[in-house]
Amino acid sequence: MKIFYLILFILFLESCACSGGKNQTDSEWSTDMAKQKNVKAQEGTDEGALLMKESPEGAIARNRRYYPYTKDPLKAGRELKNPLPQSADIIMTGKAHYERYCIYCHGSKGDAGEGATVAPKMVIKPASLLTDKAKAYEEGRLYHIIYEGQGLMGAYNIQLETNEQVVMSHYAKDSFEKYRGSESIWSVVHYIRFLQKASESNK
Repeated sequence: MKIFYLILFILFLESCACSGGKNQTDSEWSTDMAKQKNVKAQEGTDEGALLMKESPEGAIARNRRYYPYTKDPLKAGRELKNPLPQSADIIMTGKAHYERYCIYCHGSKGDAGEGATVAPKMVIKPASLLTDKAKAYEEGRLYHIIYEGQGLMGAYNIQLETNEQVVMSHYAKDSFEKYRGSESIWSVVHYIRFLQKASESNK
């Protein structure tokens, strides 16, 4: 008889495990699936079966964005060339991006003045884009600063990068010259040059 009541008790517990009610957390008889071992990236030891090997040195993922001038603004200045024509349409596109992301620190004229609503609140003021130093920068150097940031300025590659322009068509280490860059960033570079020329004509 005791065995009979024990079986009934077990069946009762199993029925409770099916559903905890409309507004209650379900009770699970077994949690093996929920609490199983998860392998994390690069986790394990050489002797363990869970080891995930690191990629070979210099490996580049296929069809992924890849910037070959990381932390090398001088090389970017020498090698990166603006592939876009300096047309009115391109400059207007650059202006639209500039007014969306850059104007708050560098101002509507590029001098960190009028329109630079964030600049007055900063301890270290943003640099003017109209200085002789900024004007002397190669277009590739300007591209690099926008892409990767410089000093207190953050990178804007996430906001301005266009995938179709930055996917590498090859994966050799020595073939960086084929990198064309983002059309959006290049249009901003053209607009910066436009602001610099406008400042000279207003002197």
